[in-house]
Formats: sequence, structure tokens, C-alpha cells
Amino acid sequence: MSSTLANEANQRGLKDFLTLYNTITEYCFNKCVSNFNERSASGQERSCIEVCTDNYVQFNQRFMFNFVDHQERRKRETEAAAIEAAKKEALAAQEAQAQQAAEVLESLSAASSDTSSMVNLDAAALSNQQVSLAAPENPSVPDVPSPAEVLSFPENNSVVETAPVAPSSLPSAENSLKNV
Repeated sequence: MSSTLANEANQRGLKDFLTLYNTITEYCFNKCVSNFNERSASGQERSCIEVCTDNYVQFNQRFMFNFVDHQERRKRETEAAAIEAAKKEALAAQEAQAQQAAEVLESLSAASSDTSSMVNLDAAALSNQQVSLAAPENPSVPDVPSPAEVLSFPENNSVVETAPVAPSSLPSAENSLKNV
């Protein structure tokens, strides 16, 4: 496979050289040879042909050098633009990811603040609140301690935070009397 590619490259190079040679020959012949009465070119025609071919070859070399240089610059610019586009795309993806993370955190904090407002029970509010599960004025049922009394620890008087309980899940006074 590689030998086929090398052979094609050699053929292409030979074709380009022959095209250039034929172009130079035709151009310089038409420019310099004007007397067709003799078999060989005169001295003036020979010097014109040498100058013409030298100029044409130098021009072609400069042209090819500039063309290759231009192609390399375009390639570097294209690669730089592709790298820049990739950076912008990665930055946009990071920003989108950060925005999405911020939205998730915001929704979690909103949910947390809703929950924390229900969970954060103030000890003073609990001690001032009177919770009674027993039937009113029934001396046979012992006094039920307040939640602050149940949840306080004697060593540092700290209060354990608990989530509020829905009233429907609390036992009714009648059920608590039956269990006693």
C-alpha cells in the first residue's frame, strides 16, 4: 500500500516537473527566438533564453516557497481557530454545568430552608408551648412532659432538633388512655 502511494507521489512529481519544463520552454522560446533561418540559436537568442529560464525558475521557486508558507500559515490559523473554538465550547460546557449545579444547590437550599423552618425548634418556644395528650381534668392520667423536657439533656441543657409530627399521626387522648 505504501509503495503504491510513493509511486503515485513520484509520478505526480514527474508530471509537475515536465509541465513546468514545457511551460518554461514554450514561454522562453516564444519570447527569445525570432529568426528561423538558421539551425541553431544565435548568441543573443541563447543569452535571452538563459536569462529567461533563470528568471522563470527563480520566480517559480519564490512562488512555491510563498505558496507553501501561506499554506502552513493557513493550517496553523485553522488549528488555532479550532483550538479556540474547542476552548470556548469547553468553557460554555463548564458554565452550563456550573449553572446547573447552582440551580440544584438553590433548589436544595430552598427545600432545606422549608425543612429547616419546620425542623428548627426553639427550646424557648417548646418550653412555652403546652402539649397535652391527656383528657382534660382527668386526675388518673399522669401529666405528660413537654417535648423540651423530654428532649433536653441535663449535662449541657441542649435540645435535640426533631422534625414536626403531623397531628394525624399523634395518638389521640382516648387511645393513649386505653394503652395505660
